[in-house]
Amino acid sequence: MNTERLPRILVIDDEHFIRDLLMDFFSKSGYEIVIAPDGNRGIAEVGKSTFDAVLVDLKMPDKNGTEVLAEIRAIDAGLPVIIMTGYPTVEASIEALRHGAHDFIVKPFRLHDLKDRIDRAIRSRLV
Repeated sequence: MNTERLPRILVIDDEHFIRDLLMDFFSKSGYEIVIAPDGNRGIAEVGKSTFDAVLVDLKMPDKNGTEVLAEIRAIDAGLPVIIMTGYPTVEASIEALRHGAHDFIVKPFRLHDLKDRIDRAIRSRLV
């Protein structure tokens, strides 16, 4: 019997389409996915459960991705967080990385590229 658990990813995004897309793709790719529709609920999930990586949207109505990232860092400083955005700027990417983001990806992204980045993030946590 295989006792290895599936990698757990938390997706924090206010766009229903993105949440459904990522849930479907990563579930079929052998990951356990938890979805949060806003920053506050995402932070609550990190506080009550263990994840291998987090995907968080940069622009959300309640808290932006950088604020969410800072709160996640306070809970679990080693948890890899990948920031996603449809509004890329050099300043936004620098700020996200300065606040401890593991990576930064621009929407629309290729799902397999995102999967590669998630896998690298998960491996970095194991080292």
